[in-house]
Amino acid sequence: MTRLIAFGDSIFAGWDGKENLPASERIPEIIGQAMGWEVTNTAISGAKYDDRPDGFPAMAKSHSAAGYDYALVNYGVNDWCFPSGDLDYVKKRVETGINTLKQEAPNIRILLELPTEDFRNGSTTLFDINSQGWSQFQLDSMLVKVAKEKGIDYYDWRPDPIITHENASTTLGDGNAGVHPTAETGRKIADRLIAKLKEMVGVTPTPTPTPVAPKSIDPIKTISISRLPNIFTIADNVDAGINATVSKINELYKRLAHVEGIINVPTVSNGRSSPGNAPNRSLRNYTILSFQDIESPINDLVQRFNSYWVREWKMSKETDQISLQRPENLVLDQSYLDVINGNWKAIEDKLNELVSYINHLTGGGN
Repeated sequence: MTRLIAFGDSIFAGWDGKENLPASERIPEIIGQAMGWEVTNTAISGAKYDDRPDGFPAMAKSHSAAGYDYALVNYGVNDWCFPSGDLDYVKKRVETGINTLKQEAPNIRILLELPTEDFRNGSTTLFDINSQGWSQFQLDSMLVKVAKEKGIDYYDWRPDPIITHENASTTLGDGNAGVHPTAETGRKIADRLIAKLKEMVGVTPTPTPTPVAPKSIDPIKTISISRLPNIFTIADNVDAGINATVSKINELYKRLAHVEGIINVPTVSNGRSSPGNAPNRSLRNYTILSFQDIESPINDLVQRFNSYWVREWKMSKETDQISLQRPENLVLDQSYLDVINGNWKAIEDKLNELVSYINHLTGGGN
């Protein structure tokens, strides 16, 4: 008979947020009944990817996978809600546990189930940050990366979640401030995993790939905006500077999407046409509104970087937003040039700050 060993936390242990479910209604056991497999469920409430005796590395060692055909692994909600360290800490414990399973049973097929969404600690989205500064989305992305590197299967709930904040009052036993599926929701989760395991049964095991150095990502170049040299080329200078700023914002959004696995990111554009360099009211309004328009997209980008924890990496300090001056002087003199050139410097500094953070994250800069 095919044998499955399951590792997990209270969700696999059968706690529905109000009471312990009968063993026959726990997710691993439902899978075993459907597949006709023998199941060993080692799940312990509160367990995580950590160094405690009930953490995944220790459990994988104390519950040998030798003699089992499949392993189902599901931790993560407690790692996010009650973090023991940064994402690298979690990643190392995930890898250690998987390595132990493979050492004990070289031919075992492993299914890594990503955690369902957790609404404890006031969370309402996968992008909310925990006390260690990382989100459930980042945890999920890290787990997918580990699964691919280790050559194991995984199930990612993000494209088609069963549990959302909108339906959590009925799908979770502890409601939209909890994390524990009801018995009915547990059966739906089990059905998804059964379908995935059936798919795995019909597929030749993927050999663990030989480790290779990750492909380097070319660093993003810093932005340099030409300063306004005189009052006779104001419109040309503003138009060129805004276009350069828009281009760099879009480049940074594209790189952030690549790094974090974001599907949809904004595309920024310059919505104003140059009125020409003639010193008149149209030029004055164009210049004022151009800087007013570009301030919000820059700050939106800053906020997005902060929310994905792409920020100063030593103290994890959030990046400050930018505040541009309005060139409202009625006289086109040196002070007018100073306002515009001061804005260009502020924009350069802020965007280059973000460039340094994303390059550091991808190994493309210091």
